[in-house]
Amino acid sequence: MVYQSTVAQSDLSFGLSFMSHLGEGNVPISPTSVRTALAMLYEGARGTTAKQIAQVAVLPEDAATRHKDFRELTDALNAANTPYTLRLANGLWMAIGYPVNPDYKSMLTDNYRAKAQSADFQANPNGEREKINGWVSERTEEKIPNLFPSGSIDSITRFVLANAVYFKAQWDGKFDPQYTQQQGYTLPNGKTVKVGMMRKGAIDSDGILPEFQYGEFDGVQVAILPYKGHQLQKVVMLPPKGSDVRSLEEHLRDNPLSIDDLLYRRTDSRKFERLEMPKHEVRGSYDLEGPLSGMGIDMIFGHTADLSGISPEALFVSSGKHETYFKTDEEGSEGAAATGFVMRSLGHTPSRPAVEFVVDRPFLEAVIHVRTGAVLFLNRVEDPR
Repeated sequence: MVYQSTVAQSDLSFGLSFMSHLGEGNVPISPTSVRTALAMLYEGARGTTAKQIAQVAVLPEDAATRHKDFRELTDALNAANTPYTLRLANGLWMAIGYPVNPDYKSMLTDNYRAKAQSADFQANPNGEREKINGWVSERTEEKIPNLFPSGSIDSITRFVLANAVYFKAQWDGKFDPQYTQQQGYTLPNGKTVKVGMMRKGAIDSDGILPEFQYGEFDGVQVAILPYKGHQLQKVVMLPPKGSDVRSLEEHLRDNPLSIDDLLYRRTDSRKFERLEMPKHEVRGSYDLEGPLSGMGIDMIFGHTADLSGISPEALFVSSGKHETYFKTDEEGSEGAAATGFVMRSLGHTPSRPAVEFVVDRPFLEAVIHVRTGAVLFLNRVEDPR
């Protein structure tokens, strides 16, 4: 299979690099959300600032190609009449009277389908913050209610960019709750805890085993579970026993594989004697300055920022935020994510044998939009409780 979006092909490699800068424990992120927000910021960046964003976010440097790719990706993710719910929304808020480059504004509204609004940051910064958070909350079904915390938007804020992603989908074949039971799950420290484990296979098959795409590489097991309509799919990557999920992340970073190679050339349809996967609900909230600076995008956060494509007034990013929510149960999965950047003036400071696939230890999972290859969510799950 060849994905139709070339820009989405870099979601996995970016996501793995981003994840490596986010510390211990569960790390749920949305590579699609972060890269889209960075792309909107990139459109107004110039010089070395632009080069840093393009290199780290892996963005096409040709403007016509980049605009076409993000326009088509946005439209594909917002397709109507699908058996699932999937939305991607972009917004920009400009201080009243602020001299925004009209070409920048129209480029975002045309190619990123962004909604542009004026905001009275000077007179009512907290009210405008609540409005922006309300916009994000509405587009994420209230899963991300407070992307910008108190104080992040103030009277000297000039410009705000935000992206919001929401999806909800049922499994192509639901898990029967009567077979869910408390089972052992091994944490990174070796401790075993009880978690609610969903089960499929011989236990509920009446003699006909379920089939899923399955593959292995270097001892890693990969199972692909489709959602209803087969236009979205969850990819679960399980390290071998005795290894750990961090080693898998490092392996994937050191041996870059396209999504197409990982999911199709290395997998085929297999019957599953036993498929067990924990129910889980995870959240993430990240300040972006540390991880993005560690990845090589540091100029946007300081007085060396060149965002002159947005406005003739010198700007820098005073705050960057990313928040996520992800849940999987017997019915299916639900996820929400949002990414935002706040900007101030630089004048202010800154039929083989049946498979057994038992997810009883830390794992990686991804939700893929099949048509484009967009990695909507990439989660490290160390503790599903």
